[in-house]
Amino acid sequence: MDANSLSILGFVGWALFTAATEQSLLRGIPTAPGVYAILLSANKVCRRGTSDICYIGRAVNQGGIRGRVRQYFHPGPTQSTNIKMRERISDSTLALRLGFIVTSTKAAAKRLESDLLLEFEAQHGQLPQYNRQRALDLISRLDPLIVRENVDEPTS
Repeated sequence: MDANSLSILGFVGWALFTAATEQSLLRGIPTAPGVYAILLSANKVCRRGTSDICYIGRAVNQGGIRGRVRQYFHPGPTQSTNIKMRERISDSTLALRLGFIVTSTKAAAKRLESDLLLEFEAQHGQLPQYNRQRALDLISRLDPLIVRENVDEPTS
């Protein structure tokens, strides 16, 4: 899985994701729910294969994708993930790019993010380098019954 496969799925807006491009980047991002991906300038070696995807995230709160991406530029003091990403987008040597896909509902965004992380992990043997949560954790938030059914199945 890489930027080309995300583009085939409908991801658009691949733009520089740097501190210098904040205003123009945010103007081009919708306030609807959706999924976004952050890309490196070149492929990185994974456990299996290579990929230029370094993060896959979802935006389901007020402000949608634009609001979520804005948090990376202006994180609160306790938002450690956003603070780390702000450091990365301030590093001009990384040349990160951001793309997104709008979804019809918040639930669709959660499901698509989970599906993409599961697919990435299946193909590459790991999550994208900046993602911390395991894909199964994401599924459990979508539908706790999935996890409960798998955990509570009687063993013979």
